[in-house]
Amino acid sequence: MSSLSDPSKRNSSEKHTFIKEVTRSAILKLQRNFRLFPREICLISGAPRSGTSVLCEWLSHQAGVSAFPGSRILVSIDRFIAEIHRFQNLDRDSATVINLTRHLVFDYYSRSRILIGKRLFIDKEPLEPIAFPSKGYEQFIINVRMLFPESKLLLVIRDPIATIWSMTRRTWGESLTNMETKRFTIEEHQENWSSCADLVLKYCSDPNTYIVQFERLVNDPENESRRIFDFLKIRKGNSFQPRQTKEIGFNNEEQEKIFRMVQPQLKLLNAQGISDLR
Repeated sequence: MSSLSDPSKRNSSEKHTFIKEVTRSAILKLQRNFRLFPREICLISGAPRSGTSVLCEWLSHQAGVSAFPGSRILVSIDRFIAEIHRFQNLDRDSATVINLTRHLVFDYYSRSRILIGKRLFIDKEPLEPIAFPSKGYEQFIINVRMLFPESKLLLVIRDPIATIWSMTRRTWGESLTNMETKRFTIEEHQENWSSCADLVLKYCSDPNTYIVQFERLVNDPENESRRIFDFLKIRKGNSFQPRQTKEIGFNNEEQEKIFRMVQPQLKLLNAQGISDLR
């Protein structure tokens, strides 16, 4: 007799599920009331399709880490902070409002999963025009730093040809309500990559930022993993395991066109030692 047709086994399973849910609910309430969750936060960002997702997934399996990939809470808070400074009464009291907002973010994270024993939050937000219609990518990072002054930033950069090819393979806007999905031109994707490359150049000397060159992580995973672990103070982590990437479908003419458009950023990046992008 299967467990589905055995009333005693079915009741036992339902009871176990009920106890598990009650226990989980009690632990979540306990950690919210006593604020038993990590105080350190790291944002993974960069151009979309540059490797931010696989980086976040890999780090989420490390001890002491809890990851919230693409939660959108930080994007929404970015918009909220902009509104604070629009109004005089809120702007005058911005320190208090920012502090309340910081608690809101922590409470949002802590309501979704058990975090007791974790040391580090990680959230991932690629910098793309659907999430940031005004293209205020740098202001987003500034606002995250305003909320969490000691936060770490992992900025990912990848070969522009591979990144832009991957960008063209998907539609954008699936995470938004009441909006049709959209595709962008190669030129718009190139502009997006270049804007993110400019941010990499701006933050490459910042002590709380680590520039993750995706190709270096793939080609030398053991050493690059160790550097990232050192930056995040992760002990005894498991090294990144590269996956096979898809073939690029641009023809030679298209690749040369993109390469010409991004050449100014590539030269500046190379001057800063960021050269593993091919």
